[in-house]
Amino acid sequence: MSRALEAYLAQVGLGLKGLTGRRRLALIRELEAHLLDEAEARGIESESAMSAMLSGKEHPSLLAEEFAAGEGQDANHRGGTALAAGMIIGLATGGHLWFEGWHWYISLAFAAAQGLAVGAGYFWVRRHWLRLNPWARTAVAILITLLLSIPLGFTTQHGFKPTRLLYGAFTGFLLERHSQERPIWQTLLEPVVFTALMFLLEAGILGRVRFQWWKVPLELSFNATILLSVMIALRFKRLLAERRFLTTQEQG
Repeated sequence: MSRALEAYLAQVGLGLKGLTGRRRLALIRELEAHLLDEAEARGIESESAMSAMLSGKEHPSLLAEEFAAGEGQDANHRGGTALAAGMIIGLATGGHLWFEGWHWYISLAFAAAQGLAVGAGYFWVRRHWLRLNPWARTAVAILITLLLSIPLGFTTQHGFKPTRLLYGAFTGFLLERHSQERPIWQTLLEPVVFTALMFLLEAGILGRVRFQWWKVPLELSFNATILLSVMIALRFKRLLAERRFLTTQEQG
């Protein structure tokens, strides 16, 4: 962790001595997660840049007072933002399936599983692996969302379909990778590569479906919808976090 960030968190912790150790640790971890998210979104890597960012935040003692006064609100806020961001992903993907002509109950079930289990679940637990390096974070995100997407396997009319879980894993990959700015060519390539992998798996390896060219645009558009909804959800969550946490000294 950055020395500047560690010092900032330590000063906030000193102002929270009136709380229990467990509660104080939870608040510090929540604050750390928001700061790391912001630093990552800004592309901050150097110690000087981190110090400059923190200098624009509220003084640690004042922030500790606000936390103590609003005890319990941070967990509600985290849950609310995770739910709202997940709903964006769920509504986008479920709506896309409905527009394609899928039964409304399949579309609704997919939206609920993708939005609540995968999207909201990811946002809720992500703070636990923020200290890992980028590749390790991506690997953990894929594994976690793969497990969270188990309900997606049941969003069919023919029993459990395990390949549906890959849509959840793809969502986790995108959520982690786009937590910071990506080159435009990578962004455009991601749904194309995933679409090719899905057809290779479904038609080539498993032989579950016949490859038909007319299905490619449908699959590609759906995967592009996942990508777009992820980018919107991340931006929306970041805006909500900025409003709740760490106003600048000028605003304070």
